[in-house]
Amino acid sequence: MRFRITNILVWIIVIGSFLSLLACSKQENAIVTLEPTLELDARLPVDENGYYHLSLNPTTNQTIHRISGTVSNITDPTKVSWESNLFWWLLQGEIVAEITKTYINSFTGELTYVNLPPLINWKDALVPTINSSSYVGEYGEVNTVIAPIYRMKSDTLIVTVQINEWVATQSIKIVLE
Repeated sequence: MRFRITNILVWIIVIGSFLSLLACSKQENAIVTLEPTLELDARLPVDENGYYHLSLNPTTNQTIHRISGTVSNITDPTKVSWESNLFWWLLQGEIVAEITKTYINSFTGELTYVNLPPLINWKDALVPTINSSSYVGEYGEVNTVIAPIYRMKSDTLIVTVQINEWVATQSIKIVLE
């Protein structure tokens, strides 16, 4: 009886091993990876040639404007690079900012303005007109800020964006008016 139980156990192991080998196959689970897509929205009027138009503010040095976009087929945190074709020089000795401190005088109760000394640039610097990077948000949104200066009026700003881990790129052209 003992020999028969051992014999049955051996056959069960042999048959189970044989069935396990038959179940194995060379077919691998294929994971389909979709390339991300990128769609920019300059949030500006566009003409019939596809050029966007940004009106520059003549009363300030820079005109600040946000460019948005949507990236699809991305699940991981992903960095996006932004470039533009226009730069400007901030020269040594130029005023970077003039700061006015505003407060309520605790003794008189009056609103008081104090002009602080201007912030002066200490060395020449090449200033880009665009923030160079951002990350894709939770819902696929992506944003950057451009800040062309008024002296660039009549130029065309070319903005190029690339999803870093992929070759997905897109460019838009903005006429500065």
